[in-house]
Parts: sequence; structure tokens; C-alpha cells
Amino acid sequence: MWLNGPGWGSARGASGKGWRKFFKIDSITDPSPSSLFVFLDEREDSINDGTFVVDMAGWPNTPSQHRMIDYPASYHNAAGGFSFADGHSEIKKWQDPRTLPELKRGQQMPLNVPSPNNRDIVWMQERATSPDGPR
Repeated sequence: MWLNGPGWGSARGASGKGWRKFFKIDSITDPSPSSLFVFLDEREDSINDGTFVVDMAGWPNTPSQHRMIDYPASYHNAAGGFSFADGHSEIKKWQDPRTLPELKRGQQMPLNVPSPNNRDIVWMQERATSPDGPR
């Protein structure tokens, strides 16, 4: 959603206002290319469009506002694969059980779900975008 996408509504404003959106590789400076994910595995029952949304609501110090918009996959022993702008990839082991709801094949799962204090959301927020302008 933050790479060549429209952004996403959050505590800083609708349509991602207040958060960096990246349209060119040389604009990836904060977070750095080694810290900004580009692709990931999304759960099959979470796929509803061509983007993966990480809502920035609650970042960095109001975790009670966290929401899971789209769900990352957990097909790798409760972990998901991510690739980053510098070309490396990582497997992230999910820590919060709310990131791992039961898979329901052939059904769309509920999206845009409150998930306060979910440290997996924090991990994705830190690697999705950063505030646009002074911190």
C-alpha cells in the first residue's frame, strides 16, 4: 500500500496523509532499503485486492489503536516470507496469536479488525513506511 499505492487511512489522516508513499527506488531513505518490505506472503483468505495494507494507526506509541487490515501468511511454521527493497528476504515468525487466525479455505476472512497491542503489527509498521515530514 505504501509502495506505488494510495496509502491507507490512519490516525494521521485519511488516504495515508502524513505517511511516506514511495514511487521511485531512490525515494526509499526512511526506512532504508534494507528495512522496507516490498513483497510478502499474504494469507489466501485475506486477499481481496492487489495491495497489502499495514495501517499505521497507533504507531509508535498508541498500540491500543492497532488494526489488522490484511493478514500476512503463516505457511512457514507460523511465519511469513518478506522481501525488502535492497533485495534480501526474511522469514518472520509471528508472535501474537491474533496474527494467526484459523485458515478457512474458500472463505474471505474478516479484515480491518482491531488488534490492540499486537507486536506483529508494530514489526510490519516499522518496515512499511515512516512519517512524512518531521518526527
